[in-house]
Amino acid sequence: MMLATLSKFIKLNDINVVGVIKKGDFEIYNLLRIKKKANKIVIISKHSFENLQELVNITDKKIPVLLVIEGKGILNKEIDLNNETDLNWQKNIDFNSIYYTDIKGLKSNFISFCRKNIVEETITKFQKNGFQVVDVYIGPFLAAILSNVIKERKIISADLCLEFEDEKLVGFNKQIETVENKTYQIGDETLSNSFLPLYGCIIHFFINQKEISKTINTSLNSDELIYKKAYTFFGIALLVSFLTSLLISYFMIGYYGTKNTELNLQTVHSNQSYQLTLDLEKQKEKKIRILKETGVLSSKFLSYYAYEIINAIPTDISLNDLNIIPIKTENKENKKVFFKNNTITIKGETFEESSFNKWLDDLKKMNWLQRFEIISLKKDKRNKSIFEIKITLKNV
Repeated sequence: MMLATLSKFIKLNDINVVGVIKKGDFEIYNLLRIKKKANKIVIISKHSFENLQELVNITDKKIPVLLVIEGKGILNKEIDLNNETDLNWQKNIDFNSIYYTDIKGLKSNFISFCRKNIVEETITKFQKNGFQVVDVYIGPFLAAILSNVIKERKIISADLCLEFEDEKLVGFNKQIETVENKTYQIGDETLSNSFLPLYGCIIHFFINQKEISKTINTSLNSDELIYKKAYTFFGIALLVSFLTSLLISYFMIGYYGTKNTELNLQTVHSNQSYQLTLDLEKQKEKKIRILKETGVLSSKFLSYYAYEIINAIPTDISLNDLNIIPIKTENKENKKVFFKNNTITIKGETFEESSFNKWLDDLKKMNWLQRFEIISLKKDKRNKSIFEIKITLKNV
């Protein structure tokens, strides 16, 4: 019951399928990494290795492994269901001494099998190198699962040529010469004959077709892996929840501690101290209001306007006076000072009237200038223009 519940939330969607091809005194390893997304199997990568160490170095050990064993020591046989000799042979098989994978054909069963020690030695070798082996398949007949997708009368699977009628396996023969890189299109994926049994293995692992039977190794199953992943998942979730609760408690203690201190402080203070605080607040507001009136709290510093004006003045214009936010009236002792908000006055002189006019045009382009007016413009005996300008700033 618990396993069924866990399986709904924790799924083995990432699988490595390793084809072990025994070649006498050496082995070849084909690695097919897949990911199951909804009802679609996506091939992430496929590689071939000439020794186990290369496979060990590149493979993620956290991903569970399916083994497909082929090559030397693996026997492939057709059992004709209408042949008494074949049926008697099948009845006399000692299934406790072998590993097998069997697939039902149109009129026959097709079985791949080998001695038990061959498989167990391979499993032990992979487990010692840190792999999580969850199941083992024998032989190349698993490619027959793909007949309804490939839709060819003959399919090369590893070193066998499988023959089909009505998409059912009817016979096979061993290729005299090794066939390499015979490719087939399966949906969006392209696979060579070497990888077809691996892909068929994946289909059976997820769908478990009734036409296929195989040796069940009770020590190899995905249940333990699901429990392990569940333990890791819930352990991490519990740890994160605990640390989160601890962090929230820490901040809540600090927050309410601060609030309690503030309340105690207000209680301890006398009415006189509290009134003094209110007076200071009023003084603060008054000073801020004065600063606002003077323009100091503008989004641009007063020096910004001075820099913009001076930077724009041609060299043949001289400034005599630059007054930003000038005083409205004469400053007298014990009298409130009033300022002309958003106002700048400029006094200067020049011999070049054209430069003066160009400068005025440049001032109009300033994005902080609302308008300007010429207060006075007169010439002295030397034909020098003496001017006074008032600039009104935009509200900022």
